[in-house]
Amino acid sequence: MRGLERMREETRPLAARDDLVPLYCADAVPDRAHVVPVGALASADPTDVSARLRKVLHERPPTWSAVDHLCEVLVRPVVVTVRELLAEGLVPVGEVDVAVSGATGRVVLPDVAPADVEAVSRCVRDVDRGLDRLARVCSALLGADVGEALERVLAHELAHLEPRVAALLDGDHPWRRFARSVPPAQDEVLRSVLRRVRERSARRRADPALPRPVVAVDLDFCALHPRRRVRTALRRVGRVHGVAELAGPLDVLPGLYEPGWASFVEHHGLHLRRPDLDWGALYREYRASLSWSGDALATDEIAPGLVRFVRDVERAGGRVVCPTGRREHMRAATASLLARHGLGHLELRTMADDDPRGTARHKVEALRGMDVVAAFDDLAGNRVALLDAFPEAIVVAVRPPGFSTGEEAAVGTFERLPHPRPVGRGHHRARPSLSHTTSLADLSIGDLSTRPTVWQQGVELSSDEQLAVISDVCSRAREAGHALGRRVRAATPPGTPTSLVVHRVLIAKAFGTARSAYPPEAAEADMAAAIEAGEPIPFVLLGPPTKQDGSRLKALGGAPDLSEVGMVARLLQLDTAVRQVYAPGVRISALTDPSHFRFREPGRYADYHHLFDQLLKQAGADRFVTLTDIDDAADEHPRCGDRAERPRLLAEHRARYEAAFAGLDVRRDPPAALAEADARDPGAAGMPRFVEMFRSVLHAVDVPHRGGDPLAWSQRLYADPLDVVDPAVPAEVRHARADLLELAWQETITYLANKHVDEDLDYAQLWKSDCVRMSLSIRPALGRYRFVPIGGSGVMPWHGTAALNDQCEISVDYVLSLADQGFRPVYVPGMEPSETTGIRQPWFMAPTRLLDGGVSSLGIRLRSR
Repeated sequence: MRGLERMREETRPLAARDDLVPLYCADAVPDRAHVVPVGALASADPTDVSARLRKVLHERPPTWSAVDHLCEVLVRPVVVTVRELLAEGLVPVGEVDVAVSGATGRVVLPDVAPADVEAVSRCVRDVDRGLDRLARVCSALLGADVGEALERVLAHELAHLEPRVAALLDGDHPWRRFARSVPPAQDEVLRSVLRRVRERSARRRADPALPRPVVAVDLDFCALHPRRRVRTALRRVGRVHGVAELAGPLDVLPGLYEPGWASFVEHHGLHLRRPDLDWGALYREYRASLSWSGDALATDEIAPGLVRFVRDVERAGGRVVCPTGRREHMRAATASLLARHGLGHLELRTMADDDPRGTARHKVEALRGMDVVAAFDDLAGNRVALLDAFPEAIVVAVRPPGFSTGEEAAVGTFERLPHPRPVGRGHHRARPSLSHTTSLADLSIGDLSTRPTVWQQGVELSSDEQLAVISDVCSRAREAGHALGRRVRAATPPGTPTSLVVHRVLIAKAFGTARSAYPPEAAEADMAAAIEAGEPIPFVLLGPPTKQDGSRLKALGGAPDLSEVGMVARLLQLDTAVRQVYAPGVRISALTDPSHFRFREPGRYADYHHLFDQLLKQAGADRFVTLTDIDDAADEHPRCGDRAERPRLLAEHRARYEAAFAGLDVRRDPPAALAEADARDPGAAGMPRFVEMFRSVLHAVDVPHRGGDPLAWSQRLYADPLDVVDPAVPAEVRHARADLLELAWQETITYLANKHVDEDLDYAQLWKSDCVRMSLSIRPALGRYRFVPIGGSGVMPWHGTAALNDQCEISVDYVLSLADQGFRPVYVPGMEPSETTGIRQPWFMAPTRLLDGGVSSLGIRLRSR
């Protein structure tokens, strides 16, 4: 093959820098007879074409559709490989080959060269020609529209490019329309606004009398892009004055105000072509021609990223208000447009039809009395007035893409880069990384790549190798515990009360303790009785419940993985450290609640608890850790109420919530239902708020598998689970989201009702006195000992999938994010393929480069803090 050695020389260093390259691209394959150019899969010989394609289709997993399989093993690898090379300043030269034996989903390149716009255009035209031919032949062969699926792959893989890479694709070729980038400055501005909302919301939690933080978003040329109305107005002006250019394919359109018009005229050189025209007068005609009728307003486009931004503001505890210069008679059409995109709940502040005040004054008065943390507007005069009225607010200049406003702007849309930064798209230091999020909702779920072919590229461990990892991790944890305990003992003056010495161990950084929540006096009260009796200090921990694999976005199976090993090792470290200063050590009662707050089938969690108990024995932690069902523990406690009362009490509390929320329909208008539920919340002080708990439960309910990619269907639902109205979303997705929301609504009511029942039956007796109540919460209640089992991660082991960071330290993250980042799975015996998905649950996942030398050489360990 031409230039193979050169390609190897170029791509081997690239593979060392980019973890995605080894997943999609190979510099050699065992059998060259099964490697063919993409275009040759759809050559002129229909018999040959069908034979090759049928071979690929024959090898697809049984639950996969033919179109999805072709896209994942033939189309996506080609697109990703070309994009990866562009990100490194390279471009493939000649035919791009794919391996069709075994449907590996890997590409073999013939040659590479430095990339420039012209070279990229030639390459893309060649590659796209082969893919287009493949799509047309496959569509005829399968009776399905493969071309549409191809475009979905291109749109997904060419989004969120670093601007330099997007510029390389700004040539004459079919992929240009799919290439999108988000300026880093825009990303930072939007994130800073969300940070400000979270800060103000935290203040409001401490003082509920404070108003809810508000983000003000202008409508025209900000939240809404009136592209069709503007083109229609230009055509009218052009017809009257004989300016054909105004009806042509203009790449830049004028904004609403005169500076934008002047910039538009200059950009297109219209004043030079027609110096005989008074372009100032034509601006006035353009404004007069711009329609504000209901039918015309209905054609406006929602700004890219707006819906997600609104959802994130609301999840951060704020709300979005839209002060606008639109008049009251336009309210109905405007509200209807927003409602079609799931934003019908937004508060519109329109001007009265006869209001003589200017727009700037109207906006200031409309927002008066609100806690305005940020405001977005396209007009400088409005921004000046808003900043004068709200000096602490972040006031942001907006210029939508494709429009001229005559001003510099901080943002063009409301799009942000996904978190963590997408790999292989040119972003600086975008190496595979953990998300460090505490909720799936923190991820841009719809933007992530599920990479289904990665599950066939895992590393296999033997049982002995798995046990060796467990033994090594636990041994390291004990050593760290010994060292910590000795340091505390050496630094403690003689005569210091034992409880204070133990407290110094507990607040070590390794355990993630919130010192302010667990002061020395709380420790002394909790430990005094045990220390006086010379017995192990009792600790009570709620959990583990069961692995949350219902949507498959968190974990692909229900067995404990390496993250649970990490938790057990951390408990070993804690006990070992305490024993250096107090010989009896600790005794931890882990109260499991798999079906306590939300019903789960016993078979769903029995295996998890059996395997977790087995892990405790393997690690030697069963000596001081016991698993007990919380209801069984309450039955045995003399001060807890009668469990037989639970059904009656549960029904009463459920009825109370249902009565409070009567008339609310989360299936029809989720944002409005949630806003009203928050206002009607019947929960008592100290109880979780309904809406806050709903958002958590929503990402924990079961989602049926639809076949094919194990993550794809759930990803579509959770891309924006509150959007059940947008006609651009397929009906089956909207209906499934409605079902998901209703299920989460009912399960949230059940969860909170059970919390109330626990209070009625005084389950707090299980940890009320003479024990240390361990809390896994980010914000523990005063007097509770915050314990972070996996340092550096706010996700509990049972809420995600084990992963290694760059330092080979155990962490936990969501499997969707790990797949997107190019982490590879590591499998162990006993974790067999799922009956529904056909995919095995990984024991952990790691960046490709960590696995090149084998797992035994990694030195896997816990984080030190």
